[in-house]
Amino acid sequence: MFFFYFNRTTGAPPLTVSPQAVINRLMPFAPPDKSGFMEDDGKSLLVPCLQWNTARSRLETTPLRHTGSGMTAASWARLDNRDELAGKLDITPAMLATMGDTELILHSYLQWGEACVDHLIGDFVFVIHDRRNNTVFCGRDQMGVRPLYYFVSDELFVCATSLNALRHLERLPQEVDPQWIAEYLLHLSMSFDRTPYIGLKKLPPAHYLTVAPHAVRLRQYFELSAEPELKLKDSRDYVTAYREVLEEAIRCRLDSEYPLGSELSGGIDSSTITAFAARFLSQPAIQLHTFGFVFSELEPQYILAVSRENRLANNHIVAGRETELEAVSQRSLELLGYPVEHGNATFHEPFYRLAEQLGIRTMLSGFGGDEFGTTIHGYMVPMELLLQRRYRELYHILPGNALYRFLRMLKLEWRRRKTDNFTTMPKNTASCEAYRSRWPHRVVRDKLVARYNLEERYFDEARFDAGYTDLKKFTLEKRWMPFVPTRMENCTLMAAGRRIDYRWPLLDVRLVRLFLSIPSKENFYRGMGRYLHRRAIDGVVPDLVTWKQGKDMGAVIMQNQDDAGHLLRFDVTGLHPLLDEFIDREKLCRQIEQLPLVLGSQLDERRFQFSRNISAVREISSWLRHLEGNGGRQD
Repeated sequence: MFFFYFNRTTGAPPLTVSPQAVINRLMPFAPPDKSGFMEDDGKSLLVPCLQWNTARSRLETTPLRHTGSGMTAASWARLDNRDELAGKLDITPAMLATMGDTELILHSYLQWGEACVDHLIGDFVFVIHDRRNNTVFCGRDQMGVRPLYYFVSDELFVCATSLNALRHLERLPQEVDPQWIAEYLLHLSMSFDRTPYIGLKKLPPAHYLTVAPHAVRLRQYFELSAEPELKLKDSRDYVTAYREVLEEAIRCRLDSEYPLGSELSGGIDSSTITAFAARFLSQPAIQLHTFGFVFSELEPQYILAVSRENRLANNHIVAGRETELEAVSQRSLELLGYPVEHGNATFHEPFYRLAEQLGIRTMLSGFGGDEFGTTIHGYMVPMELLLQRRYRELYHILPGNALYRFLRMLKLEWRRRKTDNFTTMPKNTASCEAYRSRWPHRVVRDKLVARYNLEERYFDEARFDAGYTDLKKFTLEKRWMPFVPTRMENCTLMAAGRRIDYRWPLLDVRLVRLFLSIPSKENFYRGMGRYLHRRAIDGVVPDLVTWKQGKDMGAVIMQNQDDAGHLLRFDVTGLHPLLDEFIDREKLCRQIEQLPLVLGSQLDERRFQFSRNISAVREISSWLRHLEGNGGRQD
């Protein structure tokens, strides 16, 4: 992690900031294994903080100074194509063995300038300060695993890997964005580039930022797009190609000098990561720990099937939700600088806490599979083939015997010709109805809904897959959305607070691009989705998981009353007074009173919406209180 500022003009006053205070803000709970700073007579300050994980992380200089060019650099990075980069840069294996990732990034910049980001593969954010020319170059990886926040004015540029490190500085805006609060209360606040603070921005994934004395240039260097279709001779060749990249995506993320953790839900994505990791590690019984929740009746058998087959001795099962919610909420505010937008960041806090106690510094996650490589949207493939008149291929992938496949194809064609809603998915109708039933129970004031056009955005989420019959088009337009990097940003920062490095193999950009190049029909066969991925993991992941139809894990076995106890105890009288501008307090009070009556029904949409409202209001109120206390203090 790092913090950096520089004055863009010579006459600007210095930014008063203590390097140690910055370190405390960047890493408030887990002091860095190594840190340092470089100050330039009040003109600039670079403060990198490092947690050791890999052998090469111990090679890092904090900060890095390059004598020949006069440049300084810092990064929060793990490069996955070091050997390839070294070859392009004429760096010998012996030299590479003594070189950290920050130095390799700097050499890439010296060679290619701004185009260096085109050559980097991995999880990274970095800053390079050209002190001779008084310019700064920042870059972020293609998928947005790690965040970089910044502020720029005519006089000043500041960036950091946590908003918390920017929130306490003079000359930086401190005003909370009212639109963000209104959006947060409806779970619409996630963004590629916006933050909760006016004037403070987030570098979007796959972008770089160049700041010179008289110019600021923000550019996108990579875009997920429809890749040219890969044409191979046999369906098995696609499986082989996918398997090779999948293995590399997992293998390169196992580099660590410490034990590794892997989230294991029993689903196909987390099971894939865990099973392949166990296969690649020399001593998986010692090196690999799994972490899972058991809230549904079938989860244990799937989790344990993966563990048994791979002889994993260290399996940690959490059978209850986090109870210290207030403490976790305050912790998240210190680490992120604003309320968590993706609930998994705090929901998985029991994993992080236990992993820290066990000395684990890497956590593997299967997130990203549903969205890309193991797509859960294979149901679009038959319609895609039908609309393209590819009847022979459609007949081949439909379920049933020869007669039933033919009849199903005729039914699809009849529906296409006779109805106007062929592209409307049945499940979408149910989703829209659920959203419609929840909408009247919102607590955000109507004037804000109208001012920020929140109703249209809310129902756009409900429509989700409506009108789509092209799997790749749908993936690019509806699955590459702000929730993907937001979940990684939030979880990455929460885990880093316990010295844990999150890694997401299924969001490896090489794997995502390959998935987008493989014909859609490879993902669906005889009524079964995820077919490409299932074939690729066959023989490594237990059959019970590999060939399981659907994601259903059986009945929920938690007690609703216990689960919502913290909501029932919520005291509205303690809300921050600013919230009265945003919410209907009387309506919220009625929902708290009615909550015990609706908790007993999983089907009552009021249960879902009431719980969401209370949780969101509580988080915003805690945040506003935090800003008034130590959270708003300047150093």
